[in-house]
Amino acid sequence: MEDDIVYRAAMLQQQSEEIESRLQFVNEQIQELEQFSGDLRVLDKNDNKEILASLGKGVYAKSELKDKKLFVQVGAGVVIKKSINETVEVIGEQIKRFEEARVQLKMQLESYAQELKRMVAEVEKIKRIGKNH
Repeated sequence: MEDDIVYRAAMLQQQSEEIESRLQFVNEQIQELEQFSGDLRVLDKNDNKEILASLGKGVYAKSELKDKKLFVQVGAGVVIKKSINETVEVIGEQIKRFEEARVQLKMQLESYAQELKRMVAEVEKIKRIGKNH
């Protein structure tokens, strides 16, 4: 019986580590989106027409900003034109979804932690009973 509990605890520990990894990813995404949103707000207030546009993988090109409408991918390869404020709103919704996921992951992690504590207490109880017999 003790072996069964230890096996279940090991599995729960592994699942907890996976949840922690997902939680770290979610936190990183939130941080990146918040930074991006802040950068867009700076762009909106800035009257400078010259910007560095990312081409990807750390490569940038000097560009001229003709207007402050952005092309935003909204899913399935569909790109639409949005103002900076509209884009910040889209990012805000993305942040909100990640924050909801973060809450769910934290709740799941807490549930696993409580279950692990229960299992440890059960093993200790089995060991105490074994000593008394």
